[in-house]
Amino acid sequence: MKEASIVPYDCIVVGAGPAGITASIYLARKNLDILVLTLDIGGQAKLSTDVENYTGFTMIPGSELVKRFEEHLNAFKVKVINERVKAVKKENELFKVETQGNVYWAKSVIIASGKKPRSLNVPGEEKLVGKGVIYSTLFNAPFFKDKPVAVVGGGNSAMQAILELSKVTQKIYVINIAQDLTGDEILKEKIKKMSFVKIFNNCKVVEIKGENRVEGIEVENVKTKERFSLEVRGVIVLIGLVPSLDFELPKELKINERNEIDVDQNCCTNIPGLFAAGDITDVKWKQIIIAAGEGAKAALSAYEYLMSKKEFVDGKF
Repeated sequence: MKEASIVPYDCIVVGAGPAGITASIYLARKNLDILVLTLDIGGQAKLSTDVENYTGFTMIPGSELVKRFEEHLNAFKVKVINERVKAVKKENELFKVETQGNVYWAKSVIIASGKKPRSLNVPGEEKLVGKGVIYSTLFNAPFFKDKPVAVVGGGNSAMQAILELSKVTQKIYVINIAQDLTGDEILKEKIKKMSFVKIFNNCKVVEIKGENRVEGIEVENVKTKERFSLEVRGVIVLIGLVPSLDFELPKELKINERNEIDVDQNCCTNIPGLFAAGDITDVKWKQIIIAAGEGAKAALSAYEYLMSKKEFVDGKF
């Protein structure tokens, strides 16, 4: 592992979803020297289908909204490096950010790593990811044309996936651990009218079968413990999200029981100079527009923190 820079950045932003991108734009407008570390641009937002609650757009596909975010980011010539973060540590007054191959230093850090799809953690799942096991139907639905598929989950994401898949296949199994679908009533009504959609409530997937591609699933009724098999060619897993905190953080950082970072109303953590924004935090509502707003707040808090540490000299810290 090598040190990519000796002179510390004013701020390093971990993640480039709506929160990370907005934070970066706000920091860039303050003429700060910043770095964004991310594996992708857009995060969960780009996996959204039709976004109808982002101010200024009556409807816009998530991928198009993220494209506009990225164009805005690029307009400020923000430095973005595609590397997986392995650790964020505080050493004296600076932060040491380690990636798979480099070490970066910063005077402040904003963690905006968002959330990632929750996995089933059943035999066969990991082996068949990308071979029939997927975590979003966006762009993937055409691959299941005229093939039997299983949608695992019963919330809005699962129901939207069912509606997408209904355009390409006429055999859809829904594996839902709850007693009934839990999403919006308008979606529920549409799906229950589809004769080719078979819903298995109170059920869970216990195994995904197949060697080089998905060939079927083993399902268990959580009440009766009865098991049965279904022949499918795709398994779309939509059972919620978990925080993307798969890297080392300072031991004293406060994290709640849901593995979310505790922040105050200004996106400050309990560690001076370390901020967090978006779905990775304990802020209650997980929405694109809220994440963007929290990113702006985190950037302004980081700027205020930097101002408190050192005065401007010729327009720079």
